[in-house]
Amino acid sequence: MPLTRFPDHDDKRVFLSTVLTFSLPAPDSAHPERLSIAVFWIDRDTPGASELSLDFAIDLMDHGALGVVCGGSAVEESAALFETALMEGEFVRSEEEQISILRRPGVTLERLLWTAAEEAMPPDAWADQPWDIVVWVRSGDPSLAALREALPRLSDIVEKIYDEGGEDQ
Repeated sequence: MPLTRFPDHDDKRVFLSTVLTFSLPAPDSAHPERLSIAVFWIDRDTPGASELSLDFAIDLMDHGALGVVCGGSAVEESAALFETALMEGEFVRSEEEQISILRRPGVTLERLLWTAAEEAMPPDAWADQPWDIVVWVRSGDPSLAALREALPRLSDIVEKIYDEGGEDQ
């Protein structure tokens, strides 16, 4: 089951995309049809960390991921791979289409999801197209249960973090 939909957050659809591996491009059914923010929680010493490949990253951007938010203990390695994919591909056609790669070291899973919700606010160039939030996870990854528990609460998580001070915290 590649794409599992969770309750929307504002006008953004929220998905969990579960794939067998990060070493090959994901099947088309694992991608939403709209532009998206891709979210990864990847820890060191997990298969996802060792498998994450340039082919997977390039394919993700080819399918409309205009932002990538990385968390987990392998955040630096994951983000560096996506930055390499940006240099390898031809995804950006204008200044307004810049793809952002965000590193969120040391944050909780909830903070990572909050960052993704913030990043999914389209810039003016895409104001007429709502974006999706797609959390990518490898089947069997230890974070899968926590993601399945947190995603239905995304709107509550965002509200709670704003109540606590949002970015200032």
